[in-house]
Amino acid sequence: DRHLLHPHTLMTNMKPHHLLRGVPLFLIIVLLSLSSSPFLSSCYGAAPIPGFRPPAVPLVVNDPYLSIWSFADNLTDIQTTLWDGANKNLTGLIRVDNVVYRWMGYDTLTSPQDFPPVQQISVTVTPTRTIYIFEVGTDLQLTVTFFTPILPTSHDLMSRPVTYITMSVLSTNTHHVDLYFSASAELAVQSVNESVSWSRQQSPGGLNTMRTGTVAQQYCALAGDAVGINWGYLYVAAPSSDAQMAQCVGPQADVRAAFVKTGTVPNDTKSSPGPVTPSYPVLAVSWGMTVTPGNTIEKTLIIAYDDVYSMNYFGLMMKAYWTQLYPNILALMDKAWSDYPSLLLEATQFDVEFFEKMTTAGGDKYSTLTALSFRQVMGGTKLVWNSQNSSIWFFMKEISSDGDVSTMDVIFPASPFFLYYDATLLQYLLLPILEYSMNHTNVLYNLPWCPHHLGTWPISNLRPDQQENMPVEETAGMMIMLAAILQQNPDWIDVLVANYWTLLHNWGEFLLSSLPDPENQLCTDDFEGPIPHNSNLAGKGIIGLGAWAQILALAGDFEDHEVAFYEKISAAYAAAWMQLSNPNNTNHYNQRYDKPGWSLKYNLIWQYLLHLKTFPQEVFDTELAFYRTKLTPYGVPLDNTMPSSDIDSESWVFCFDRTVTGFGELFGLLYDFADFTPQRVPLTDWYWVDQGTQRGFQARPVLGGFWMQALLQKV
Repeated sequence: DRHLLHPHTLMTNMKPHHLLRGVPLFLIIVLLSLSSSPFLSSCYGAAPIPGFRPPAVPLVVNDPYLSIWSFADNLTDIQTTLWDGANKNLTGLIRVDNVVYRWMGYDTLTSPQDFPPVQQISVTVTPTRTIYIFEVGTDLQLTVTFFTPILPTSHDLMSRPVTYITMSVLSTNTHHVDLYFSASAELAVQSVNESVSWSRQQSPGGLNTMRTGTVAQQYCALAGDAVGINWGYLYVAAPSSDAQMAQCVGPQADVRAAFVKTGTVPNDTKSSPGPVTPSYPVLAVSWGMTVTPGNTIEKTLIIAYDDVYSMNYFGLMMKAYWTQLYPNILALMDKAWSDYPSLLLEATQFDVEFFEKMTTAGGDKYSTLTALSFRQVMGGTKLVWNSQNSSIWFFMKEISSDGDVSTMDVIFPASPFFLYYDATLLQYLLLPILEYSMNHTNVLYNLPWCPHHLGTWPISNLRPDQQENMPVEETAGMMIMLAAILQQNPDWIDVLVANYWTLLHNWGEFLLSSLPDPENQLCTDDFEGPIPHNSNLAGKGIIGLGAWAQILALAGDFEDHEVAFYEKISAAYAAAWMQLSNPNNTNHYNQRYDKPGWSLKYNLIWQYLLHLKTFPQEVFDTELAFYRTKLTPYGVPLDNTMPSSDIDSESWVFCFDRTVTGFGELFGLLYDFADFTPQRVPLTDWYWVDQGTQRGFQARPVLGGFWMQALLQKV
């Protein structure tokens, strides 16, 4: 019975590792096929809104370097690219009874007119999967699924640099079908003038693997923002047991021409090494099969990247965390392949529960936009192993706005995502900053406030005189995030007391002396320059003092006198804030203490999360009522100076409405922007709210701020 065997029915009653016990292989294939079909939505209930048009579609998104997107409505409309638009070509062809069509992109040396595109029927984005459905001719359906099980609930899975690409063919008539996939050596270089080598190897577990990488292999030597990786190795792998498969590494034109003519790629490897241009070598796979009516044929491959070294932290070279679990990339890929059926079912369950929870928290537009943002958040991070102290560390890239390593005011807006899934991940993100601040590196940090960032990705090497100082912004953000972590992991206070207590005391005293008026400082909205006497920044600092009081309270009886002091002073500062930012008792609180104007006081939302009582409820009610008078079709401006805004900041002030319906209506404006905006890039967080157009930035992990609404309901 189709309904009894549906994966949702099975997963509702079983844990993932029980799902396959005693299940025949043919049934597993049926279940996985169903899980990639429109049947998913009709059976699961909560699902992405049908017809939602992402501004860009995530394909292979694991980390800041392995971040491949489609910037178009149809997968055939444009070449696939890095998050910044640089060509990183993945190409897909299908040959039906000797007629060749494109189902993904087109090669650098190919015109899109060379082969007609298949007709795209739909694209669906879930947290872990992107599913395209195509029609080929009148009687054949091709479903392509990009599956990246980068689950934040598993350090192992989120560290694996692996994406599965599955092609499923179903027809009402008999056809001979050949499938083709290739990944260009462009994925392993910054410049196509760089020389690459390539090779093939069979893994111990029976995968036929192909790899390519630069000849130079200069680990973590190239730093910057819109910069691709040019060290490590790109891999494409598929099982050697599949007699219908052929593999080839070689010049793009030769490999493609062979497939077009014969339906298969040459099962050999062309000469190596050489520059990427002019031949543009590819790692290519093909399959040939006869498709009969009603029988789905499915082919899956793995695309992976072994960066060898991931980060340079003040001279300490750090490898990806997965290297602590697997002896080499071949062993990792073998494990990934054997895990595939159970992982797909586990991830399907994760996706189903995601939509159910997010829809309950904020409505279907909220769940749809957070699903699109999921891999964008995770794709801005890297989980590594610190061999010096034998511990997991976590880094975040400030993508598209400077390329900085672990920028505090990028981690802060992204932090609700990690607090929602596993607060330990936020601990791992803050550790590199705390260690730098404690002078446990080869650079002396001598500033009395929390640093802004550590360097330029992937190199941490910043001197204090090179910092982009945001004293109250970053110090308050650190205190708030530490308090939020301790809500979930109270035992971590022992680590803070043992290792960072003097530092935190100093930062608490710095906040105390800098408030209630932070005077003329940069804040996270630094694209507008310093905002003197900034009430939103002051509000964050005051919440930070309340957070410090909570941290002190967890530290033990010897801190009780300080707890009372900081609680009292934060309340006094809040009262002063209300008077300074609204001296005439108007219908809003000013942007600045010293002049009229308004702004979003998004930092105050952390009072709700930390269960503080620093600011009275009337502040939130007054501000929310005023923001409603400033709404545009695509959101609410950040302040009165111009009609642009930060999408994550908007989502936080929308949380001032504690009803699901009210929040959902407001958040729907952000969904409408994403669905409309003509700029086809990974979702921007800085845009014109009156026009629905990008002002700057894209692909940044700050979209983790969207999880604030769900987090507030969880804690």
